[in-house]
Amino acid sequence: MATIETIPSSDSDSGRLKTFIVFLGISLSVFQVWAVVFSTIDPLLHRAIFLTWVLALGFVSYRPYRSNFKEGPAGLDILLAVVSALSGIYYIVHFERFSLRWPLVESLTGPDLVVGITVTLLVALITRRFVGWPILLVAFAFALYLLGGHLIPGPFSHRYFSFAEFIDVMAFTLDGLMGTPLAVAATYVYMFILFGMFLFHSGGGEFFISLAKTMVGTARGGSAKVAVLASGLFGMISGSPTSGAVTTGTFTIPLMKRMGYSSTDAGAIEAVASTGGSIMPPVMGSAAFLMAEFTGIPYIQIAIAAIVPAFLYYLGVLTQVHLQALKLNMEVPQDDETLGLRSLLAKNFQFLIPLIVLVVLLIQGMIPTRAAAIATFLTFAVSFIRSETRMGFKKIAAALGDTARGSIIVVSATAAAGIVVGAIGYSGIGGKVTGLMLSLTGENLFLALLLTMVVCILLGMGMPVPSAYVLTAVLTAPALAGLGLPLLATHLFIVYFSVMSAITPPVAVAAYATAGISGGNPNRIGFKAVRLGIVAFIVPYIFVYQPALLLIGRPVEVMVAVLTAAIGVISLAAGLEGWLLSRLVHWQRLLLLGGGLMMIIPGLYTDLGGVVVLALILGHQFKQRVGASETAILGDKKT
Repeated sequence: MATIETIPSSDSDSGRLKTFIVFLGISLSVFQVWAVVFSTIDPLLHRAIFLTWVLALGFVSYRPYRSNFKEGPAGLDILLAVVSALSGIYYIVHFERFSLRWPLVESLTGPDLVVGITVTLLVALITRRFVGWPILLVAFAFALYLLGGHLIPGPFSHRYFSFAEFIDVMAFTLDGLMGTPLAVAATYVYMFILFGMFLFHSGGGEFFISLAKTMVGTARGGSAKVAVLASGLFGMISGSPTSGAVTTGTFTIPLMKRMGYSSTDAGAIEAVASTGGSIMPPVMGSAAFLMAEFTGIPYIQIAIAAIVPAFLYYLGVLTQVHLQALKLNMEVPQDDETLGLRSLLAKNFQFLIPLIVLVVLLIQGMIPTRAAAIATFLTFAVSFIRSETRMGFKKIAAALGDTARGSIIVVSATAAAGIVVGAIGYSGIGGKVTGLMLSLTGENLFLALLLTMVVCILLGMGMPVPSAYVLTAVLTAPALAGLGLPLLATHLFIVYFSVMSAITPPVAVAAYATAGISGGNPNRIGFKAVRLGIVAFIVPYIFVYQPALLLIGRPVEVMVAVLTAAIGVISLAAGLEGWLLSRLVHWQRLLLLGGGLMMIIPGLYTDLGGVVVLALILGHQFKQRVGASETAILGDKKT
């Protein structure tokens, strides 16, 4: 399982090699800030330099899980890193010629072909090491189709592509390795990883955990609620379900287990909370940046539309956690070390300044990369407010280096996804899949959505979120658009299920990540996480049919839809946990599940039906509670 979005540690590197790796990472981050924020470098040249630089860093940073591998990378890895660097130099030296030639019209030279083949193979190697086989096998299948599809009889045949043309498209145009997925990784994603790392190394990670402890740490089930809030806040910035899970999970999972949560429950709560960070505005995750790039919809419009679904998601998780604590009669934790909210903010208010400024800049329409750069600089500046958070040279170097190493997985995945996108574009299979999908579903929107969800989850098994989104969007979004679905709802639907693949068994990468910390069974954790995050599997279908949940529509309509959906989520959570005011019997649970779904679906009759069901169950349980109290009082009098 090489799908966990963390990179192996470089603690075992010998002195000079470790220094070189750190220098390589720091210099990459400095180059990226210059290229993204200050320069007007040609996109193809920028992506070629960025890709080959990351390849070199990836090969020398890679740590296979072997006990005899202690003194740094093997000779072959060093050789691959050198070849990566030389390939980047070749792009720089010959770029003027590349920028003037016509791809697929003017033939590549012999050295061009060698470099193109080399870079393609290097991407395949680094993808296998850091991401795993699934995305690589998918990329290989589509590459094979582009090269051999002319031999297939029938509608899926296409014109002949020579091997030289294949390399030309993949390595020397903006339609292959250097395509849109890599562009997003090299700009939006990199700058937000940089912001997250600066915030983390200045002490922001500890602040978020402390803030969550202050808000809910002393409530019943407080340790689980701390995990939900802290992981959601950190996951929002990191944008990666598994990296967030292993980062905050290191603190939250042991805390939950000490308070009596099982390994399965602790792992599932952390997994579902970290996964939700990727759909939490204002930052969200890499898939949202890809969505903005693919659709042309402004990023802030996507973030605004995602507010209510994200709120309903975390409301569902927190409600289930709270009701479970009541059902298990967990003790209220006592933590004398927790600061009050006023004291905590007085001591650490500086961490909120970059986040607030980031949100304001995004709302004002600033380019996300520039907004992230300003927020990063502000994080550095405000760290000097207190001596304990001050970012000196070591912290800055750590943040820059960790950003570069943390980008390896995203870059590997997006470069491999670029092969798929290029193959789909040049073979024309996208339109053919659209036609097939429409014929299979009979142009029924619900069936098309169901098929899209299945494709998202299947492709997301073992793949990072951006890869799952790119592949599904390219294959299924045109079909949904052909059924009249708006662009925003179409792609946000795909984003949601691409993200949720991280907790969906059997290959739930976020569940595997938390299982390694909690000691629980990954599949059990995955199934429990799906139950906790069930709202994310329901709400996308609802906002497709009723855009009020995307804040689209008249204000009164939106307010009613949000209010009834929130009540419906609470009702649904009660039915799943089997607890409302007291323990629920089976028929009550079934009614609450049905009533909750009715209220989540906007509409007068469904809302009224759901409210009636909830009122009946509440009235029945309240009557039972009053009766039990009266019986207890009479018993005391007799005694």
